[in-house]
Amino acid sequence: MKTKILFVERKFNDYVSIEKAFREIAGGLSDKYETEFQQVLYGNHLFDTLKNLLFFRKKKAHIYHITGHIHYIALLFSSRNTILSIMDVRFLYIPKGLRRYFLKKLYLDLPVKRLKYITAISEHTRKEIINYTNCDESKVYTLELPLLKHIFVENIKEFNTEKPVILQIGTMPNKNIPNLARALRGIECKLKIIGRLDGSLISILEENQIDFENVFGLDDEQIRKEYEDADLISFCSTYEGFGLPIIEAQAMRKPVITSNLSPMKETSGGAAFLADPNDVSNIREGILKIINDEDYRKKLEKSGLENVEKFKPQTVANLYEKLYEKILNECN
Repeated sequence: MKTKILFVERKFNDYVSIEKAFREIAGGLSDKYETEFQQVLYGNHLFDTLKNLLFFRKKKAHIYHITGHIHYIALLFSSRNTILSIMDVRFLYIPKGLRRYFLKKLYLDLPVKRLKYITAISEHTRKEIINYTNCDESKVYTLELPLLKHIFVENIKEFNTEKPVILQIGTMPNKNIPNLARALRGIECKLKIIGRLDGSLISILEENQIDFENVFGLDDEQIRKEYEDADLISFCSTYEGFGLPIIEAQAMRKPVITSNLSPMKETSGGAAFLADPNDVSNIREGILKIINDEDYRKKLEKSGLENVEKFKPQTVANLYEKLYEKILNECN
C-alpha cells in the first residue's frame, strides 16, 4: 500500500506560486507515495480564519503537510504526522498592538508549539521562527522551494545597452520600488513592473521621470515571456522569505541585482550584484555595472545557471521525501 500525503492549502486566490511549488514537489516524489491536495473553505480574514477552524474536515492520510499562509489550521492536526511549511514571518513586521499579538499567536506561537515538524523556506526564516518562538531548534528544518516548470529559456535576447528593459517583480512595500525609482533617475531604460501599482508609487515613478509600464494578472506563460523580454531583473527587496524571482531570473539567463540581505544573498548563490536596498547610490551602481560591463553580465549568467541546479524540482522533492521518511519511521 502506498503512503498517502495530503497537502493542505489556503483557499485559492490570485497568488498561487506556493501551491504550484508544492505540486512540483509532489510530482517529484517516488512511486511509494500518493498525494492529494485539499484547500480550506474560506479565506484569511479574521472571520474566515474562525470558520476554517470550525468547519474544516481533513481527509484521511498518513502524513499531512500544511503548505503555508494557513498556519493556524495546524491546531486541528496531530503533532506526530503533520508538517507545517512557513514561507516567512512578515506578519510580525507590523506595529505592535492587538492585531500583531493575535497574528503571532495564531500563525506562529501556537502552531509551532503544537507540531513536531516545521519547515522554513530559508535559513533566515528558520532563524526568525526559532528566535520569535524560542522553540527547540531541532524541530525546524530548512527546505527550499523548487524552480517552477514554466520557467525555461525559449529565445535568448541580446542585451540592449542603449535602453535596457528592467523587470521588477512585485509591488508590495517590501519590494522597495521607491528606492529603485530614485536609483534609476536619469538612466535611459524601460522599467517593467509586474503587480498592481497604487497612486503613491505611480507618483514616485513619475517624479523621478521613469519610463515605466505596469502589468498584472499574468498567467505562467506571460510571466515567462516578461522574463524573456527583459534585459536585467531588479529585486532589491527589504524583506523576503526566500526570493523566488532571483532563481527564476537566473534560470532565464538574466543578470540580477538583488539585496545584500538574507535570505536574498543566499538564494542568489552570489550570482547577482548584491546591493544595500536602503542605499539608492548602491542600487544605481549595480544597475550601471550590469548595463555597461559585458564580461560581468556573462559572469553572472554563468554562475546563475550553476546556482539554479540545486533548485531543480527533483532535487528539492528528494529532500522533502527524506523528511517524510523520517516522520514515517518515528511514527512506527
